[in-house]
Amino acid sequence: MHWVRYLLPLLLLIAVQAVGQQRYSEGACILLDQQVQRFSHMPQSSSYRNAKSEYDKHCNKPSRPVPPKPAPQQAEPVVVKPAEPEPQQQITPAEITQPTPVESANTAADPAQPETSPPAVTVASPAVVAEQLLQAEPEEDKPAEPEPAVAEPNTLAEPMLPVPVVIPTDDRGLPADWWRPANLINLVLANLPLIIANIFAFLLAVFLVTNWLGLNLPGFKGIFAEYKLNRLLRWRLARGYRHFRKLKLLTAKEELVVVDHLVLSPFGIFVIMVKGYRGSIFGDVAEANWLRQYFGNKKQFMNPLHQNFKHVEAIKHHLELQGTPLAQHVHSVIAFSRLAQFKTEMPANVTYLDTAPAYLKKFEEPCFDDDQLNRFAALLRQASTAN
Repeated sequence: MHWVRYLLPLLLLIAVQAVGQQRYSEGACILLDQQVQRFSHMPQSSSYRNAKSEYDKHCNKPSRPVPPKPAPQQAEPVVVKPAEPEPQQQITPAEITQPTPVESANTAADPAQPETSPPAVTVASPAVVAEQLLQAEPEEDKPAEPEPAVAEPNTLAEPMLPVPVVIPTDDRGLPADWWRPANLINLVLANLPLIIANIFAFLLAVFLVTNWLGLNLPGFKGIFAEYKLNRLLRWRLARGYRHFRKLKLLTAKEELVVVDHLVLSPFGIFVIMVKGYRGSIFGDVAEANWLRQYFGNKKQFMNPLHQNFKHVEAIKHHLELQGTPLAQHVHSVIAFSRLAQFKTEMPANVTYLDTAPAYLKKFEEPCFDDDQLNRFAALLRQASTAN
């Protein structure tokens, strides 16, 4: 489990990167809200739908106030207030009495009508008018509302292109005390689905590379060694070779054994045991125990050839080959991972996972006919079904 030390920092990095992916910043939400309001008169456009979907999904407060429609503005009449005379300077406006044009015309048309005094019109002096204009509040310039363009009857309306929604990146970082155990646990729990998905994708990629493509990457061969051998035997052997896995059989002494892999072919029966050890291997055929050294740690394990001998005897007993000349065609094979390096000479029937199919192909002399192979296959399938 040494790979856990390298996987844990990767999980922490993934969790840190996933924090900023949950919500948008306040500035991003404001831009999205403006985008929604801008295209609110076209609810079917893609710009409106995209902006509204992003706002509702990633903003804290998806509710947006609907702006009221502005009422049409009417020009207010300008009221000129009469200026109050200053106490220091008293201005007496000159009163000029003049007849109106209508009265003058009536007088000229009817000379017999008696003359009456016309109403007096008071005319302010230039100083008073200037004072009133200075004291009057200037009217604000209001922009004229553009008139909506009316399309001609025989012309097509100009299509409106959707405006892309630009979402700014959230540059908010982690809190200063994110490394504390309580905050770290909260981050992991908040992003647990994303972490699980990334772990699954990572393990799946490693599984495909190490097993399906036949490559050897350190740290994972102990987990997928048996499955890799299964794939290699199915891919690299001809159809005349029949493959069986995980056979539970009984020996002549009624001892239960589990056979990792068995290959049935016209050239012999091969009982294969898989070892996913790592490190340096020291051992000989006649020795009862072999030595494995890995990062300075030395550990002994049972000679796999002796261990597989019981499996071979169980196969001979199940196929009724014990004591017959055909028993010599049942071969014992040990397959090691490439992570194991033999420092002593490897026995002839000890090989690696990727070279196991080539070792089986070395046996080219037929020893079983079709009837015998069919009988052996039926017995082995029966054992597989019983388990």
